[in-house]
Amino acid sequence: MKSEDTLKWFPAQVPAVRKILGDAILAVAKQGRPINARTLCDFIQSNQRKLHWIDSKAPISTAISLLKDSQEKHGNR
Repeated sequence: MKSEDTLKWFPAQVPAVRKILGDAILAVAKQGRPINARTLCDFIQSNQRKLHWIDSKAPISTAISLLKDSQEKHGNR
């Protein structure tokens, strides 16, 4: 399922996805790493099993899907 389809069908996930992406942006920036789709996706995937994200599997997979779609659409060719 594409991320745009997921967000059309599950609009209640939007705030959770925004929070996950925002937390990832802040954490990646604190590490001094560049903020782009690849580093955000890597961060989210590596920290996916942390305790405070356990109850949000669907928003996490939606966030990862959004980042991967963005990387495919706007990535270097």
